[in-house]
Amino acid sequence: MTTLHTFGCSITQGYALPDVVQPILDENGNELTEKQVLELGDSFDWNKVHLYQPSDYAWPKVLADKLNVPVINHARRGACFNQISRQCAVAAQDIYPDDIVIVMWTYLSRLSLQWPARTSVPFCNIADPNSGFKTVITGFNKLLGLDRHKKSNKTTDEKIQDYIEKSTKNTYLDPMGIYDRYYNNLVLQQMTHGFLAASGAKIYHLSVETQPVLDQLEEARKELDITLQHPYKIPHPDDWYSLLVDYDSAFVILDPSIPPAENDMHPSVEHHKNFANHIYKRYF
Repeated sequence: MTTLHTFGCSITQGYALPDVVQPILDENGNELTEKQVLELGDSFDWNKVHLYQPSDYAWPKVLADKLNVPVINHARRGACFNQISRQCAVAAQDIYPDDIVIVMWTYLSRLSLQWPARTSVPFCNIADPNSGFKTVITGFNKLLGLDRHKKSNKTTDEKIQDYIEKSTKNTYLDPMGIYDRYYNNLVLQQMTHGFLAASGAKIYHLSVETQPVLDQLEEARKELDITLQHPYKIPHPDDWYSLLVDYDSAFVILDPSIPPAENDMHPSVEHHKNFANHIYKRYF
């Protein structure tokens, strides 16, 4: 039987949709106001509020219902290219020739650090409050599994955070680091398609971005020192990057004429429904 497998970040998971958000209650069971929530600070578990699971309102489930097939939504909030590729690698053994696979790649600028007990999404090199999901705001890690260990204390937390800031700023956010990261993300993306295609399933690649990754890589190249820009000593992407990615459909899931999810900037139920209908008409 055909199964739909989807991979991606919060937009594919369906973050902030009604069935994956639990109200914050006081000791009497009354829902807290937004002001009261802010006053709580870090004293409550965000993962109990924003459930770490896919939403039935998200486009993968809506699309699967239209296709009359079961769906496994592997997407998780905050995922970078590395994490999405890992989602695919973990699931690959359960993907069969009759299946449908849709990978919705996230923002190329997103980066993360991986540890056994934590995933840190510390920065994007685009730090513009008008850039939407490209910018990782303070406190974002609370929603992504960077929760305090029972043996954590202020000293260890500050030491880890200091490492995150210094290592990412020095290694990944400098123009030389940005180009390196973007280039390697494209290699990872190409290789991910390779092992998915080996399953025999139908593979579709989407993006939450409207700007192609090759254009972003070219912008990063122009920011390099002139001595690093050319000639190419590494293979030019035109010689090996052959992935067909749908960037146009992102305009539907990010339609600014439709209000976003309640109390959030993520796509709403209507966005997801429209997107599922769009993908169904375009590909199926």
